[in-house]
Amino acid sequence: MTVKTTRRTKTQAPSNAPTKERIAKDDYDTFGKKRLKLNTVKALHRAGDIGGEEVTAARRWLEDFVFADYGYADYTQEPLDKDYIRGNLHTFTISRSHASARIGEVQDVLGLCAHIRLKMLLVDELSFSAMGRKLYPQKGKTEANAHARAQCAFLLEQLAGFYLEKHREKLRARRAIIASQAKHSSP
Repeated sequence: MTVKTTRRTKTQAPSNAPTKERIAKDDYDTFGKKRLKLNTVKALHRAGDIGGEEVTAARRWLEDFVFADYGYADYTQEPLDKDYIRGNLHTFTISRSHASARIGEVQDVLGLCAHIRLKMLLVDELSFSAMGRKLYPQKGKTEANAHARAQCAFLLEQLAGFYLEKHREKLRARRAIIASQAKHSSP
């Protein structure tokens, strides 16, 4: 008499990670420990149309936008350490309102059209051809693509200039405070 035994094997769920072939393509890059799909900003940077300041400005605007609209503070960064002292609801809301104010200030200075293009470029991550179709439906595909690409590069240069000027304003304000304190403290 033979005894039947049932062999049990663990079933593994299929991996949702990109394949080795997919990772080898140029449209993925590593940021910290995260592997992210390259976007149009990286394409502009790799082509030499924009520099590092513009890439940094785009990332800064995107972080502010995502935090202000969706409440994700660590969207492009590594998660916070476990020993990080978290704020409460009030500090979180105040921080979100500051991010929203910064987005609004960029929109006030650069205009609504620039804001819409920044959303298309950074939030929606539309390709240049998709932006070209939306912005220039009357133009041919190649011409619309070229116009969208040039506008995005120019817009990111303006955004970087805006952030640079804001930094200079803060430095001037700090120097003025230090100068007034020195003036009042000297005999």
